[in-house]
Amino acid sequence: MPDEMITALVSVGGTLLVSIITLIMNIVIEHFKAKLRIQQKEYESKRELLNSVYKELISIVNLYPNESPNDILKYIDGPPNYLMEHFDSLLESLDCQIEYYKKQLKIGYGQSNDIGVQISNREYAKKEIAKIRDKYFIAQDKYKSFCQSDKIIFDLYAGQDVRNNLVNFEVIIHNVFISGRKAGYKDDPQNNILQIARNNLVNSMRRDIGAS
Repeated sequence: MPDEMITALVSVGGTLLVSIITLIMNIVIEHFKAKLRIQQKEYESKRELLNSVYKELISIVNLYPNESPNDILKYIDGPPNYLMEHFDSLLESLDCQIEYYKKQLKIGYGQSNDIGVQISNREYAKKEIAKIRDKYFIAQDKYKSFCQSDKIIFDLYAGQDVRNNLVNFEVIIHNVFISGRKAGYKDDPQNNILQIARNNLVNSMRRDIGAS
């Protein structure tokens, strides 16, 4: 076979090989681009779903009061104790104490100023505890509804840090409103376990969707 023919065949073969490699590379690149487009759509869909779920969850956790009844009661001498969501029983106990002090005042037993302070403190505590009770049960009802609906999407897509912070928030809520632990100073976010847990949860949700 003449050298010219061999050279031509080699040239044709080389060109064909280059064409095949180019075709394969183009197919790989297009497949990679298609995969990226799918991943991007999945990410956007996930973010859109999480945006809605996180907004709802943030609105709910912000409903919880920053104080427990025991935070209010710590300013009262000889107060009843709060446990297990027994708000109404606690309010009844305060009523009994108020009636006791009113009787003491009526019969002239002790210093009237001191007795008046005891009555006033308990009347104030009753109002604040009633506010805490109402806020707490509204928040609890909304959180239960959230768990029955949006929690499915949350469990599918929420980041691990968000999940951990939600569990921690649930534990703090239990400790404060079931076990009767004090939450801390309501106007001092650095010394209030409810506010700290809430901030950690909200911030983790914002990070998870790239909002902070």
